[in-house]
Amino acid sequence: MKHTLTLLLLGFTLAFTAGCDKDDREETPEPTPEPAMTYSRSIVYHDNGQHRDTTFQAQQLEAYANQDAQQLAIGVHPATTTEGVGFVLDRAKLPTSLTGTYTLKTLRDRTRDADVTYYYDLPESLGGGTILYFSNMQHLTGNLTITSYDAKRHLLSGTYTTTLEGSNDPVVQYSTFPKRKCDITITGTFTNIPLKSVE
Repeated sequence: MKHTLTLLLLGFTLAFTAGCDKDDREETPEPTPEPAMTYSRSIVYHDNGQHRDTTFQAQQLEAYANQDAQQLAIGVHPATTTEGVGFVLDRAKLPTSLTGTYTLKTLRDRTRDADVTYYYDLPESLGGGTILYFSNMQHLTGNLTITSYDAKRHLLSGTYTTTLEGSNDPVVQYSTFPKRKCDITITGTFTNIPLKSVE
């Protein structure tokens, strides 16, 4: 009898311990992956084909993803905010998964998926101020692709590319006229960016 009771107690102890271990494993949340992003900008001048290319280092970059009932906004920019690009999509037209390749609105076609804004901050040596390029006033090409959305942890990943065609040179004194014409291309990626809901 004493032997049977010892075995029963041992069995209960093992079952309880195993159950606790299992519960502990289930309650441990998965670590949230670190966000990552890339951003490159190229300016090609029409008059002589000259290039001004800049690729920012990963540690210099920031990204955001915000949504409300009306829109989903995604953007990437250097931490210094000297320039940047943002995309805005109509939230009601997006699938539940959010994934897909979205066309960019342009002066030629406002029926496409995403509005685009590119900005460039002039240094004080060139007069200061911010030059803004909006897709509703600009000929442009490219797309925004959301490759994955982790609905459990609310993380977005994807790629973007846009070329602003026939733009005014952003890197000269604001008062310079006429400005050289150029194509500005911005490309990059965003990975595991937290999607925040805003009021």
